[in-house]
Amino acid sequence: MVRSKISGKIEHGTGLGSKISYPTINIIVNRDDDVRGVYVCRVVFLEEGGCTEREFYGAGYVGEKAGLPEGKDICEVYLFEDCGDVYGEMAEVELVEKIRDVQKVENLEELRMLISNDVTKAKEWLSKK
Repeated sequence: MVRSKISGKIEHGTGLGSKISYPTINIIVNRDDDVRGVYVCRVVFLEEGGCTEREFYGAGYVGEKAGLPEGKDICEVYLFEDCGDVYGEMAEVELVEKIRDVQKVENLEELRMLISNDVTKAKEWLSKK
């Protein structure tokens, strides 16, 4: 079990995930080669003051993204439930279980299929926990 955590403010992305039916929440992180990959994720949103937590699960990617400053990676998580508008909120992403390493893709259809497989694997893992 991985159990690394990434915390930060939810940022607007490029909208690519929405274009292929997998919208994500996005956190810009310092590059850490040890955590790059695709994971089953537990996401906790902290409302103002940190008094109320909202918890969601999803499939997430940590790695390179075009357009990010040097030394930065993206943590993108497709949540299995709608969490509403969370842009600007603080969140903690727990990398619960690694599904696979980062893979290069050639086109959007290949990316969509890869994410679909990741989501299936993540849901299967969660159903067994």
